[in-house]
Amino acid sequence: MKKKLLSVVMTVALVASLFAGCGSSKTGDTQATTSDSTSETTESADKPGEGKTVGFVTFGLGGDFFQMLADEFVTVFEEAGYDAQYADGEFNPTTQIEACENFIAMGVDVLFCWSVAPESMDGIVTECQEKGIKFVAFVAPTSEYDALMVSDDAELADYACKLAAKWIDEKYADADDHSVPVVVLSCRTADTGVIQADELDKIEEFSTKAKFVKEVECQDETVDDGMKATENLFATDDSTKVILTAHSNIATGANNYLTGLSSPVQDYSDMAIFAINGDNAMAELIKTSINDECPLRGMVMTGSVNDTASEMLYVCNGILDGSLEEGHIQKAGTLFVYSDTVDEYLESGTVKSVTNADFD
Repeated sequence: MKKKLLSVVMTVALVASLFAGCGSSKTGDTQATTSDSTSETTESADKPGEGKTVGFVTFGLGGDFFQMLADEFVTVFEEAGYDAQYADGEFNPTTQIEACENFIAMGVDVLFCWSVAPESMDGIVTECQEKGIKFVAFVAPTSEYDALMVSDDAELADYACKLAAKWIDEKYADADDHSVPVVVLSCRTADTGVIQADELDKIEEFSTKAKFVKEVECQDETVDDGMKATENLFATDDSTKVILTAHSNIATGANNYLTGLSSPVQDYSDMAIFAINGDNAMAELIKTSINDECPLRGMVMTGSVNDTASEMLYVCNGILDGSLEEGHIQKAGTLFVYSDTVDEYLESGTVKSVTNADFD
């Protein structure tokens, strides 16, 4: 990249020097040539990925969020001039390794990988280093990397607790302290799920009114798992008022059960579900909760898919042109999607009116 930019600068300088000594009869030609060169320079700056290839091995494509991110990754990178492709990691370390090896064989310039099992990726990282491919660990840190894009899992869960606490303490302002029953639906099959479940279990530290009742562990993080867990929960005890989960699909499943025909609940005005990460479909449900049509009240997210893909582009450009140091760590921001911000999110794909500072 540095060589390309240097070449463009030298070309522009050479053109300028050649026409500086020409007579006035060449003025028109000089203006045209300078304009063309400026256009080429601008185009080069707008297309930093021209001639370069980048690959993204996803965690998996089992939900709308994952697919939307993969598609947005391709869109954003292609607009910047890159040849961009992604591969479905299928939530499987072996599949991910094979996908990485395919990208390495293709000779990509940069490889992003959202590892299911980061400890299994050492061989891939070594192979990338040997072949001059920049390796970016996405979300899940590997032992080595050229750059790491990560969100603080515990911090994100804490913000989910703070968002839930805001609703609980406002809705139940007159209730006795620590009297509002809260249940956490977890899935501890991955490190992130373990970390975030542990934080969500601490809801009483964030809310004066919340009472942590128990954690219900799901076998997987699917919509069906969320539905079954909620059905079983309410079959034995229908006193739960708030459900917290680190998984968008589980949150959707819980909401689907509670609003379904077999649900024992008809009035959602005193109930809430809060989740970590999600998509537009969840945002639409959150919007209906303003009128108490469903209990899904809010979610915290590590940026919109466009925000995330744009940050991936920033990191990619930076490690290729040297503006980011080796081992650079890029931390994700947080979006708060709830009654006050859901319209903004649905209209723009992001939230800027409320930030971390509003909950700190």
